[in-house]
Amino acid sequence: SKMIQLAYPTDSSLIISNEAVKAVAAMFKKGIKYKRAGVVVTGLVPTNNHQLHLFLQENPKHKPLMNAIDKLNGKYGDHKLKLANQDLKRTWKMRQERLSPRYTTNINDILKVK
Repeated sequence: SKMIQLAYPTDSSLIISNEAVKAVAAMFKKGIKYKRAGVVVTGLVPTNNHQLHLFLQENPKHKPLMNAIDKLNGKYGDHKLKLANQDLKRTWKMRQERLSPRYTTNINDILKVK
């Protein structure tokens, strides 16, 4: 496993994905078959409550781009719009038989009372 600490808090999938790809590249060994990989995120902080970095700053174009991607995926379905380094020819599907309902984030999971 590999642990990376970002220079500043971010909610940009572009930055997180880029760092994850770098970590995998650093660990990758040719000739070894890999079954699965994942990313664990820790040290989460609220968007409006984090320490600013004096010299480093997130690209101001990332936030509107991430908002647009989230909006389009919300409208047309999850993962309709992807980053270029995501697996476009994925032949497997994540098992989600035990997935908890997402009452607060997915309109389709809200209970309906008649």
